[in-house]
Amino acid sequence: MEKKEKISQKISRDLLEKIESGRYPPGSKLPTEMALASQFGVSRVSIREALSVLRAMGIVSSQQGGGSYVEETIPYALLQRYQIKENDAETLKHLFEMRRILEPEAAYLAALRRTPEELERIREVLKQLESDLGSEDKTGMASDFQFHRSLIYAAHNPVMIHMMESLSSLYKEALSITLKQNIGLKRRRQIVYQEHKAIFCAIEKSEPELAKVQCSIHLRNVEKKLLVLLKD
Repeated sequence: MEKKEKISQKISRDLLEKIESGRYPPGSKLPTEMALASQFGVSRVSIREALSVLRAMGIVSSQQGGGSYVEETIPYALLQRYQIKENDAETLKHLFEMRRILEPEAAYLAALRRTPEELERIREVLKQLESDLGSEDKTGMASDFQFHRSLIYAAHNPVMIHMMESLSSLYKEALSITLKQNIGLKRRRQIVYQEHKAIFCAIEKSEPELAKVQCSIHLRNVEKKLLVLLKD
């Protein structure tokens, strides 16, 4: 049975469409949470969650004194979500279902089994990711992929490694789509780096449960923003 879309995701998409159409132009203030709740016929909890997704995407921001405002500059790529083909959207959803099963457990095992050499390899890839995300003309796809690949290798599970290598082209395609949305969004790119760093730090400290949690948080955040951009 197909998973039912959350109300907050529908609200995020609707607000994104209104921003794209010019109803809420750059720099404008969005209606209050109470007004939006009344407009959509939902609780303020759903509105807050929808706005939090848009803030994480760099579409809106909260300003001192209250209220949410549309960012002055929104990268064009963020408004091209409907150009993603329907079959690609379905494939991405299926990929994330698999990643939620595979990668947190791999992070858990990596924290227990990684060698000093493997830890150093992950550290080097993390540094490269930081550099790539700090460059305006790079998506960070290659270094992001290598980070997750190195993590799975450090788990020392040949079945996991085989699965990763078998899906490498799909991984790269998905990363290319998701990371492209962050071009021009320095704050969002910094968050992506910090999420990867948190995974690394847990592995470095040999804390498997923390590594698993941090990996789950990262995947959940990426998927949540992706679902807003994908076609219904």
